[in-house]
Amino acid sequence: MPSKPPTPRSLVDRYIEAVARFDHEAARACLADDGFESTGPINSFSSADAHVRQIQLATPIVQRIEILKSFAAGNDVAHFLLVHTQLSEKMSVPVAQWAHVRDGRIDRLQVVFDAHWYRSLFPTDDDAGEPPATFV
Repeated sequence: MPSKPPTPRSLVDRYIEAVARFDHEAARACLADDGFESTGPINSFSSADAHVRQIQLATPIVQRIEILKSFAAGNDVAHFLLVHTQLSEKMSVPVAQWAHVRDGRIDRLQVVFDAHWYRSLFPTDDDAGEPPATFV
C-alpha cells in the first residue's frame, strides 16, 4: 500500500526539526528541486541547494528552535518561532516563517526577523549603504 504524502504542516514541521538537528540532508529533502524561492532579511535564494548552503553557514550559532505557534491554510503554513542562539552571549530571536508547499515539497519560504546583529556576521557588497529599517 503506497504511503500517504505528508500534510503541508507536517512537512514544514519536519523541515524545521531537521534544521534544528543540523540535518541538512533531511532539510534539503523537504524542499522543491525546481521553482524554489526563499526570502529573508539577510539573503534571498532561487535554489534550494543555495538556501541549504546558507543554513549550513548560519546554524552553528543556533542552540535550539522552539515552535511557539503554527497555522496552516491549505498549502500555506506559518510558524512563529523562537530561535535560541549563542554568539558571545545567549540570545533568543523571534522569527516568523511562511512556507508554501507544492507537490509534497516546500517551494517557497519567507522568513522575517530583526537581523541587525546577525547581518554583521555575514557582510555582503550591499552592506556599504544604509540598512533597511524594516523587511517586509
